[in-house]
Amino acid sequence: MKKIILVLAVVTETISVSAQSKFEVKDFGSFKIHSYVTADPLGDMSYIIEGKKSLVVLEPVLFHANIKEFGEYVKSLKKPIEKVIASYHTGGFNAFDPKSIVMIEGMPEFEKGEVYSGMMAYFASTFGESMDSREHGATATVGKNEKVNWAGVDFQFFPGSVSDFPAASVLIGGKVYYLHFAPVANMHMGALQITGREAVSAYLTELENAKKSGATLFVGGHGIGTAEMKDVDFQIAYLKNMKELISKEKSREDFIAAMKKAYPNLAAENNLQEVAGKLYQ
Repeated sequence: MKKIILVLAVVTETISVSAQSKFEVKDFGSFKIHSYVTADPLGDMSYIIEGKKSLVVLEPVLFHANIKEFGEYVKSLKKPIEKVIASYHTGGFNAFDPKSIVMIEGMPEFEKGEVYSGMMAYFASTFGESMDSREHGATATVGKNEKVNWAGVDFQFFPGSVSDFPAASVLIGGKVYYLHFAPVANMHMGALQITGREAVSAYLTELENAKKSGATLFVGGHGIGTAEMKDVDFQIAYLKNMKELISKEKSREDFIAAMKKAYPNLAAENNLQEVAGKLYQ
């Protein structure tokens, strides 16, 4: 509990969102994906997968202002919601028909546990009534190694990168790969992703899985937009370089200096301080 609260205490500093809320649409012929950049304090993103006759929502929206905007956008599509998939984000359920909601296996139990309930209590104290953190009823689950077809689109679930959440990555229509964090090529990775030395290897494996999936678009539960293969390739190379430097450099200071030298013009250098603190404890 102490560990997760310490992480959450820096959420609003680590994930700073300067963009305005917006929707982006990508058309894959047999389906469309609508990406919603919420621009909320947590840097969350939500998605609508639009099939021929119905919709699937991936990661519900948490803040009431965004819930309203998201709901109006859904109405404009004039198609019913068939399923709402909650992988990492399990708030905001009250905006949807409970019968449509599915959680990743393990999440209903995890949601009732000390870590998740502590996280939601922290959110409630920090954001108050601006976030929909109300309790919800029981939901159906989907397995982390399961393939289903909703709205005429195939969804293939995989165990996500090692984290405090029993969540999943999702391959959508064979074209879109969902990870916890959208890959980014223009800034240093942060301490919410690099939570320790094991996380470096775990996230590297996850990105390599994403690269091999056949997807051409990559999205995340946090970010300010969608990503392409070049972003995945950058982060793979970045993490391999980080692993090598960790093995060589014996102190936080030397590691930070080496990373700055390797990426002299990369944004968010302040992330290196927090990441180094996780790697050199």
